[in-house]
Amino acid sequence: MKFPAIMKIALVHYAYPPVIGGVEFVMEQQAALFARRGHTVRIIAGRAESTVDGVSVDELPELLPTHPRTEQSQAEIAGDGPAPAYEELKSFLKGRLEEALQDCQVVFVHNMMTMHFNLAASMALAELAVEGTDSARFVNWVHDIAAIDENYDLGELLRGEPWSLLASAPQCFRHAAISKKRQQEYCELTGIDAGQCPVVPNGVRYIRLLKLTDPVRKLCRQYGVLYQDIVMLQPTRILRRKNIEFGIRVLAELKRAGHKVVYLVTGAPDAHNPAARDYGRELRELAGDLGVDNEFHFLSETFEISDEDLVSIYNASDLLFLPSRQEGFGLPLLEAGVFRIPAFCARVEPMCSILENNVNLFDLAEEPAEVARRVAVTLGDDPGYRARKEVIKNYSWERLFDERIQPHFLQ
Repeated sequence: MKFPAIMKIALVHYAYPPVIGGVEFVMEQQAALFARRGHTVRIIAGRAESTVDGVSVDELPELLPTHPRTEQSQAEIAGDGPAPAYEELKSFLKGRLEEALQDCQVVFVHNMMTMHFNLAASMALAELAVEGTDSARFVNWVHDIAAIDENYDLGELLRGEPWSLLASAPQCFRHAAISKKRQQEYCELTGIDAGQCPVVPNGVRYIRLLKLTDPVRKLCRQYGVLYQDIVMLQPTRILRRKNIEFGIRVLAELKRAGHKVVYLVTGAPDAHNPAARDYGRELRELAGDLGVDNEFHFLSETFEISDEDLVSIYNASDLLFLPSRQEGFGLPLLEAGVFRIPAFCARVEPMCSILENNVNLFDLAEEPAEVARRVAVTLGDDPGYRARKEVIKNYSWERLFDERIQPHFLQ
């Protein structure tokens, strides 16, 4: 089945935010992610709301486990007698779901093929996947597995229909598991190969968690700031005593050592100050000569930085770098302490005596290569820094989309 670059994607579950739940939150983040990538997204759930452009909602209350029809259906199939309410609900849901999914090319079914809360809905989806295999791709997203969960104790129920659906891989579905453990459990239960059920972990919207302002969010995306190995920040005006050229030389040494790095300077050369304008031009020329013109940025040339923006910039940075030849006080050292990022600053007063912890002093006569080495070692020894980079590398939704979701399910 060959899909166009831009598709109509459905996400199906019992519920969706504002209903609170882990699966619901994962779906919400996936829906926003798919929409950001240009796809049209439809949520099909018993309860759902969306304010995200490109994400529409189709509420089907009978998907809710608490709906009276669902409760009656579940009670019937748990007994030994006939189950007319189950058959009626399955037929009803199949018709409604077929209508809702008729123009969708990929259908992500979250947890409904492995959980027993509405088996009429699960069986309706199983039948639609078989019947619609030429027009749509169905994906079984495994969060939990009722068949092996002792809290549910399904036991002998799994031997008969529709319960047996929970212990087998539904036909015409692809599969995804949220962890290696879930992958192993599901493959052992159903007999499918691990290659048929790739692991796609839950991700984080780190930009949202960092509470970045819109201008800083755009900046981070434009320069790939949060994907860099090292983000250096110098919150300063463009003055010669700030010694920004030393920071550029350290930047060049870090890049030469193989690190992906950016150097963010908050100020911009003052167009009305000839000295600042000339100094800014010299800094750009130096950055070009050293091959780091794409890594060195005057932020105030892009947007006027507010207090909220500065907080965001600190949140996006890995270290404070202050190579000033002189300072009256050195307030950024205190700010760096609040944001728990290490500070590297020149060994000049009063910066030597402002803060005792997480401050790394260097002499202005030191070689930039040595300062760069110390920067890399200090960050590498910081478990908080390493954890942050690990999360962004392995659990950001953008990376998961590019490396796991799109290759397995959207091509």
